[in-house]
Amino acid sequence: MSIARRFLIPLLLLAALAPARGQYANSYGYTFNNPVSASCNQMFWDKMNARQTYKALLKKKGYSDAQLERLSTETMEALLAGKEGKAAETPAMAAPAATRFKPARSRLLLPALAGSLGTTAEQKKALTEVFEAGLEGYEKEAASSGLINDVAGAIAYFIGVGYYVIHDGDEPDGDGLEAIGRTLQHTLDTPPFRSIADPDKQKFYELMIGLGTYFAVAYRQAAEGGDAKAAAVIKDAASESLKGFLNLEPSTIRITREGMEIVR
Repeated sequence: MSIARRFLIPLLLLAALAPARGQYANSYGYTFNNPVSASCNQMFWDKMNARQTYKALLKKKGYSDAQLERLSTETMEALLAGKEGKAAETPAMAAPAATRFKPARSRLLLPALAGSLGTTAEQKKALTEVFEAGLEGYEKEAASSGLINDVAGAIAYFIGVGYYVIHDGDEPDGDGLEAIGRTLQHTLDTPPFRSIADPDKQKFYELMIGLGTYFAVAYRQAAEGGDAKAAAVIKDAASESLKGFLNLEPSTIRITREGMEIVR
């Protein structure tokens, strides 16, 4: 199997696993093969970028990071517009993030992802071990920030890996990635997202971390081995994955300590 073919398979995986009844559509006319991606459209990223702008403006007004994390994007907008009364309506104890899910007793997607990439039983077993190690490593780090079993954290991780690969091994700011996860929690805190079943959230969570791990390991091997052709293919695959799963144009990404900026 050619290297290009191997990297195209994971991009097709969700289509194979999607419900037979058809695609998911959002209110902006985009259609996807899973309910999580249906929430990640261009308007979503515009709103996410707006939240980062609101945070920066409110910091200049004296708000702390801890205070801002408890505020919804709508409340931030109201505060900047001078509608102080709306801030008082923000509950002191926020409900669990819509992006969190109750995990099943076993992995739901990683075995299929390994099966799609491996051509022999030995390769599939090795890939399963790599994915499991990647997931365990992610969850160990995410536990301290409360982003374990959370789609927002997994998406932030995938964005970070994509940034690393596309920018030739330039690692994104760690605090910035956590800020992206926090912003995603708020941005995706909508009734439609809350209605997504836990298994669907878990599958997307495993996909983001598993595929991200695959890209990171494959790119590092290609770069360290001096294989420019393989590195280029992996960069293209990472770029297409960000576009396909999150409707995110990689060339617009800037990750700073404050989070992700989308530059037009």
